[in-house]
Amino acid sequence: MRKVLFYITYALLWVVAWLPLPILYVLSDISYFLVYHIARYRVKTTRQNIRNAFPEKSDKERRKLEHRFYHHLCDYGFETIHMMHISEKEIERRITFENTELLQELAQNKKNIIALFGHYCNWEWVCSLPLHLHNTLSVSTLYKTLKDDDFDRYFIHLRSRFGTHCYPKQKVLRGMVELQKMGKPFVLAFIADQTPSWNNLHYWTKWLNQDTPFLTGWETIAHKTNNPVVFLEMHKIKRGYYQCRVELLCKEPQKEEPFTLVEQYARRMEQNILDAPEFWLWSHKRWKYHRN
Repeated sequence: MRKVLFYITYALLWVVAWLPLPILYVLSDISYFLVYHIARYRVKTTRQNIRNAFPEKSDKERRKLEHRFYHHLCDYGFETIHMMHISEKEIERRITFENTELLQELAQNKKNIIALFGHYCNWEWVCSLPLHLHNTLSVSTLYKTLKDDDFDRYFIHLRSRFGTHCYPKQKVLRGMVELQKMGKPFVLAFIADQTPSWNNLHYWTKWLNQDTPFLTGWETIAHKTNNPVVFLEMHKIKRGYYQCRVELLCKEPQKEEPFTLVEQYARRMEQNILDAPEFWLWSHKRWKYHRN
């Protein structure tokens, strides 16, 4: 029965994905009403997160932010579905990357690169980065394996369509070895604003007005390899158009004290969110742990 449900869902998504984005945005507007006003998808979690992050805002201001977030969340959903059929030309036009010269410069020194970003704007479209590097570097990303194998393969297909290699997070070292064998420098991308597991609560900081634990595994890799670390700052230019700028976070991680890089990432990601908070994933249960 589960297989049948997947194939029915896949067939529906496959058809919907052929629609041009302007039409998909009409469906997104309809979905906003259903997701927010009818299904009330994670509204309680979203409202609490926004209230805790912005205690200085009035209830009216927070509610407006909440509405804008759900509009964007629905846009993100249909933009992600559209990835099934979107052409290289179209996605190159809809998400641009600035300062990729920095990646080329770092790669010339035979350095691999660790790239950090977050659940902001349309993070799925970042997988189109290889189109902008013209085969000079390989790009890979880590992902959390989904419980459903069929949907897991579906998302891997979407994320790898434009040349990005996908590795489950528990196999990061194996993935790095495989990338090394390809014989050219690579960018290893981490969505680093996720909540660590209970056994990995190694670093906390005040973030979005709350005590927040951060992933530290990527920093451990950076220290061991001395690979430079960059931050991908994202902005939504207008509906269906994004800009991603590559910024250097640290050129020589081995010179930094433990957790210095994690703190730097936290501050850059926080500022990116504060610039336009409606584009971050507020429905995520980010603060499920509390510092003792």
